[in-house]
Amino acid sequence: SCAALCGQQWHSKGSRCEVPALTRISYTSTMRGDANKASQQIEDIVAKSVKSNLSCQVSGHMCYDAKLKHVWQVLEGSPEVVERLWTSICQDQRHVVDEDTVTVEKVDSRNFPVGWGMRCSSFGQGSSSCEDCAKSQLMQLMYKSVINDAQDSAKGIVDQVVPRAMVKNSQNGITGWMLYNDRTSVVYQVLEGSPESIERLWERISNDPRHTVVHDSVRRRAIPQREFANWSMAMNEVERTAWMEQAY
Repeated sequence: SCAALCGQQWHSKGSRCEVPALTRISYTSTMRGDANKASQQIEDIVAKSVKSNLSCQVSGHMCYDAKLKHVWQVLEGSPEVVERLWTSICQDQRHVVDEDTVTVEKVDSRNFPVGWGMRCSSFGQGSSSCEDCAKSQLMQLMYKSVINDAQDSAKGIVDQVVPRAMVKNSQNGITGWMLYNDRTSVVYQVLEGSPESIERLWERISNDPRHTVVHDSVRRRAIPQREFANWSMAMNEVERTAWMEQAY
């Protein structure tokens, strides 16, 4: 089972006897039921998680693909609290956990700020126009794309792009977050900055032949403040497993 599988990892990683400062767990899952109901359930889950996660000092992030009903989530906190949360996640009948995507790490520091509690980047039907964006000092652009890996490995392309993006984004006052799923070659990205900087960057991204943008996923909106203020480009990844490398 999901919880039992994770329990093996919980106690097998690291041979030192002292209690680690933090545990980080990440996984993917698929929501059950129709897409509309699943999206509402995700909203409910996030709304309830924000307060409870803050109170027990758990940080993390969720990415939800509303079209595919796919969830990616990472949680960070004390080993006891994260293990308790993970048990309840495994028992939740609203989704099916992809057991081979579960990773558990003992870490010394957080990737996500405690003040978040839980943030969710939801990728669904986009809204490509934004009348308020031009008048706003800040805008956010979200999109989903698929890497075209005919000439190079998809992961190789992502590994080339991200370091350069971090430098350029920092120079142009752009912050954001990316999730790359190496199992599906799908990229989810959030970009934040001035409308001029974002649209200039988007012109390059949308015309890059190395990937294909899912056009109905593109969403623009004016924002009062940044959600990813500390990152010129933070990236998370769902890695391939050994059995996937052997798949025909």
